Parts: sequence; C-alpha cells; structure tokens
Amino acid sequence: MDIVAILSLPLLATAMGFALSIAARFFAVAQDPIVDSINELLPNGQCGQCGLPGCGQAAIAMSEGKLGPDCCPPGGQALAQKLSKLLNVPLSNDAETKSLPQVVEIDPERCDGCTRCFKKCPFDAIVGANKQLHGVLSDICTGCGMCVSVCPQDAFAYKTDPIFSNGWAWPKPELH
Repeated sequence: MDIVAILSLPLLATAMGFALSIAARFFAVAQDPIVDSINELLPNGQCGQCGLPGCGQAAIAMSEGKLGPDCCPPGGQALAQKLSKLLNVPLSNDAETKSLPQVVEIDPERCDGCTRCFKKCPFDAIVGANKQLHGVLSDICTGCGMCVSVCPQDAFAYKTDPIFSNGWAWPKPELH
C-alpha cells in the first residue's frame, strides 16, 4: 500500500476538525446566562402548559419579561418563588394564593391498559404494560396533564400532591 493513501484519511479528518473548530468559534451565538439559569430550574418536560412549545422557549420569554415567574403549572408555587427571586420580579397576588400542586391518579375501573398515557408522559411517571393496569408515580408526576388529554377511557383524575396534602411544613426550631 502506498503511504500517501494511508495518511490521507487521517490528515483530511484533522483538517476538517480544525476547520469545524474555527467555524464554531466564528459563528458562536452568545446566550444570556439568565436564560440558562431559568432553564435549569424548569422541569424540562416540554408539556406546553405555559403556552409555549417547550421549556427553552419559556426560559427565553421569562428573561424578556413576556412570561411571569408563575407560568409553569408543573413547577408549582415552589418553582414560581425561585423564578421570582432569580428574575427579581414580584409574584402577583393571584400567584401567591394558588392551590396546592396537583398530580394525577388512574381509576383502576376505567383503565384498559392502552398505553397511550404511558407513551405521552414526558416525565416517565406512569408505569404499566400493554393491556394491564397502569399506575402513576406521584413522586415524579408534575400534573402537566398530557396523559389526561390522550386517555380514551377518561380514567384520570387530578388530586392534590401527597407531599403537600397533609399541610406539611418544616418544623419550627426550638429555642432552648
């Protein structure tokens, strides 16, 4: 074999890699660091309940002031407070009195195991197999409702997230 033929492919690959690295630096688009911070806080389930197709677009809209910090129903009040603090925007009075976070549960009498909900859940909070009863992992469920919209049996119902249902709060410190 000819040495030129053997070395031509690695040299070509190296040249292409170098050209791509220069192009990446030249055409790089600087992103606002606040957008990255917002996006890290959002659940990133792409449920669309905020009115936008995904959490990335919602983060950009929040940084531009087009969406308020309470626009994400799956995030609940805790996320709204974090976003309010990050964006230095006060929560509206409506946001402060919102109901407790909701999750879904499946009515075992109605579930026929069609797996439509299982496939639609962006958080993998639904467990089950084809033609078997499904269940919802309430620790993971965000209450986005995507499973509710595809269920042909209307087997879903919203309930208060069990974490918040007992009025749970951090205990007050005891002073000695």
